[in-house]
Order: sequence, then C-alpha cells, then structure tokens
Amino acid sequence: MIIRTLRRAMLGALLLAAPAGTLLTAVPAGAETLRWAYQSDALSLDPHANNETMTLRFLGNVYDPLVTRGRDHAIEPALAVSWTTEAPDRWRFVLRQGVTFQGGERFDADDVVFSLARAASPTSNVQSHTSGILRVEKVDSHTVDIVTKGPRATLLNELANILILDEGWSRANNAVEVANNNQGRTGYTTLNANGSGAYRVQSRAPDQRTVLVRNPGWWGKNEGNVDTAIFTPVRSDPTRMAALISGELDLVHPVPTQDIARLREVPGVQVLEVPEVRTMYFGLNHSGETLLNGQPNPLRDVRVREAIYRAIDIEAVRRTVMRGAARPTGLLVGPGVEGYDQAQDQRLPYDPNAARRLLREAGYPDGFALQLRCPNDRYVNDEAICVAVSAMLARVGIRATLLSQTKSVYFQRLLAERPDMYLQGWTPNSFDALEAFFYNLATRQDDNPTVAIGEGQGTFNVGRYRNPELDVLLRRIGQSIDREERRRLINEVHAIFRRDIAYVPLHQQVIVWAARRGVTATPLADDTVNLRWITVTR
Repeated sequence: MIIRTLRRAMLGALLLAAPAGTLLTAVPAGAETLRWAYQSDALSLDPHANNETMTLRFLGNVYDPLVTRGRDHAIEPALAVSWTTEAPDRWRFVLRQGVTFQGGERFDADDVVFSLARAASPTSNVQSHTSGILRVEKVDSHTVDIVTKGPRATLLNELANILILDEGWSRANNAVEVANNNQGRTGYTTLNANGSGAYRVQSRAPDQRTVLVRNPGWWGKNEGNVDTAIFTPVRSDPTRMAALISGELDLVHPVPTQDIARLREVPGVQVLEVPEVRTMYFGLNHSGETLLNGQPNPLRDVRVREAIYRAIDIEAVRRTVMRGAARPTGLLVGPGVEGYDQAQDQRLPYDPNAARRLLREAGYPDGFALQLRCPNDRYVNDEAICVAVSAMLARVGIRATLLSQTKSVYFQRLLAERPDMYLQGWTPNSFDALEAFFYNLATRQDDNPTVAIGEGQGTFNVGRYRNPELDVLLRRIGQSIDREERRRLINEVHAIFRRDIAYVPLHQQVIVWAARRGVTATPLADDTVNLRWITVTR
C-alpha cells in the first residue's frame, strides 16, 4: 500500500515536471536506455561555470579534459595522448589527432589554449584548477606547452577537471565569457553544449529533464551499452525511491539512509555503496562585525567556535540522521585524498558542559541567536543534519534560525553574502588536499589581492577566515615536488585548521546508489555517473 501511494506521488511529480505534451513513462525504455535520477539538477551546461562536483561529473559525459581518471581514479590520457616535463615549470602535451566536437569542428591546440584561458578568467568558477598555470603556448596544431608558476606537482590532477570547448563554436555563439550562474550570468552555454565527449545533449529543460545520447563519433571506447540517458532531477526522496521500485527509473542517487535496509529487501533492486571523499562541515562568519540580526558577531572568538564544535553530538548525527552511513572526521579532507593525515584526524569531544563554560568565558552566559543556512537537495540528509544540530546548539544557549533552500539558490546566495553559519561539503576533484585548502582556507582574493596563491583563491571561504601563515604554506605546497616535504607542509595546515577551528568538521558521507537488477554500474568515491561504464539489460 505504501509503495502504491508513493508510486502515485511519483507519477504526479513527473507529470508536473515534464514539458507540456510529454510523459516520462511514455519514453521507450529499450535495453540501451538508462532512466536516471538525482536529487537535484546540474547547475549549468557551461563547463567552467561551477566547481560543483555533481555538475562537473555530469558534464564529463559531454566534454573531455586533457587527462582523465580511470575506474581506480588514476590519471589516464584523454584529449592529450602523452606529456613530458621539458623543465621543472614547463609541461609539453601531445594532443590526440582526429578528434571532432559534436558539432563537427576539429579539435586542435587552439581549443586547448582558449579553454584553459577561459577556465582561468574572472567569471570562471574553476579557477583553482588553473591557479598554478602561468601561460599556455601553442607549439604546433597538436602540441601545447603549459608553463607553470614554478614546479607544479598537482598539474595533472587539476587538468582532469578542466573541460575543453571548441574555440570557434564559442566565439560564434558569443560564449567566450563564462556564463557563471553564481554571479547571475547566463549565456548560450547555460543551455547549450558542444563537447567532444562520449555523449551529447539532445534536449535540456533545467530542473525537469535532460536527455543525453551516445556520440557515435567519440574517439574513445564506450564500454557500456547506454544509447540514451534520460536524466530527471527528483528532489523528493520518497518519490525517487518509489519510481525505482515501480520500475520507472533504472538508477537513483542518493539513497536516503533510512531506506537502505528496506531497498535491500525489494525484489529487482540492488544497493551499491562506496565511501565518498566528500567532507561535510559547518562554515562560520569569522570577520563580520555583526551577525545578520545586527548583533555583535561572537563567532570571531575561537572560544565560541569551539563551543559550537563541542555542542554537536557527532555520534548522534551519525547514528540517527545518517543511520550509520557516515564517518566522523576532525579534518577538512578524509581518506582517499592526497595529504590526509590519520594521526590528526581527531575530533574535539562532544561536551555540552564545556560548550556552556566557553560561552560564559567569551561573554555570552545566556548564549546568542544566529541564522543557520542549509541546502535541502544537495547532500545526504542535508536539511535533517541542520535540524538536528539546531536542537543541539539550543541546549547550550545558541538559538539557530534555520533557512533551508534549494541548491541553485543556496550557493548563489552563499557566494554573494556573508552568512552566520552554513552547511557545506567539499569533494577535492583533484583528489589532493591543496584544492580543499585553496578554495576554503586561503584568504579570499577580493579581501587581499596581494596574497598571490592563485586566481580564485578562497572562493568558498565565505566566512572570510584569514591566516597569513597558512597562505604562505599553501604557496609552498603548490610548488613543492618533494612528496615528503609536501606532506609535512600539509600537516602544518591541518594543525592550523584544528587550532583556529576554521570550520566545524562533521563527517565523510557514504555514497549509496540504488539500481534495478540488470543495471551494471559502479559508484566511484566522487559520486561520478560515467555513462560509458554502465550497461543495461532488461
């Protein structure tokens, strides 16, 4: 009875979401059609507009980078077939010949020079991945040199996240500038794409449905049999699960933690799990004179930040909210990320009495009020985490007013404003700790342009945390090619992060997918849905 009720809800939701005259269940579901749903949509089709993992990985089916990651996350050739270091600060890339974009344009060195410059431009949101690049030089039609700002051990990891566009197509469609929706910019590339990847966009209705179809002219080997992928964002967890159970969807993620056990018992359904490299944490307003309510800002005091940290019962969050599908952490990065240090991965103990004492010492014996912002369709149980933590804060006298928003609104406002306290998650797409540090701990470029770490530094440091010592360490980490020295420097950053309580760390999520029997798919630690690795049999 419950399943039938949920199925009716799913059908109603799809009817409301589909464009006029269409019905999701009316789409032929042949052996090579994958019907896939996530809790939210890709933010844009512009490959340089968002450094959001889901958006980047979604577009990775349409666009190609110079180098990519295999099933084991190791770097592999993509649009570049080989590379050498001509000098400590000069890398030479030999480009793949015979590649065409989906519009028929031929791929060459000019497209690489153009795309890397576009990714590094002021309106790009993937600047961290180009921050170590000084310039890109065309050697010949299929060779480029990338000159870095000193040695750059992480260059290949960063290039794996920069997708390549065709220069001529971009110029012809007035798309030289990034259509960065986080800055309120839209353009041709918001809704249109022309990559060289394994799939092309057949149709796009934001927040409703995107249809990807196999690119028969792709240069690589498509190991799967998916000819058409119908992607539907379905925000409601019960609706998403009901559609899977009824057979109207083939693959859904994330699976709510409370549904994992039930789904394991459903005939025809399989549950797929893997630890994720994403770390969840709370950000805090470090520098504002006042909170959003106009009161003096207590969060500038490390004792108050420690009180918030100690007020959170992380084991209760893991047990009741996450149903065990989380790994509590004391750092900004977790296992699987280069630079993770198990010895420092220790949380401050949950201690509400100590939290109250710290608040008294800081001059807030009666606590204070603040606003807590949270997305409700981006992370696993994101809103539920914030609801639970709000109750925990209230027990020590911190009265949190929760503002929950859909991710497209949430991130746009997060980057434009200075919230009191906010929920954030970070997957280092380079699988290197420097990326998480660069975006979240480095002094924001607009706060101090003289801190020369790289374009886009501190983009997601919306609480304006600042530590000059840490900025110096990040410069040194970026240029170090000695692995032991680099790890020592990263460990120093971990120690500063913990001492300053730059953020309040929570946990690493567990990725949980659910699929119909007959769908062969393997989730990766960054939640990638790589269509060319998926097969469907019915």
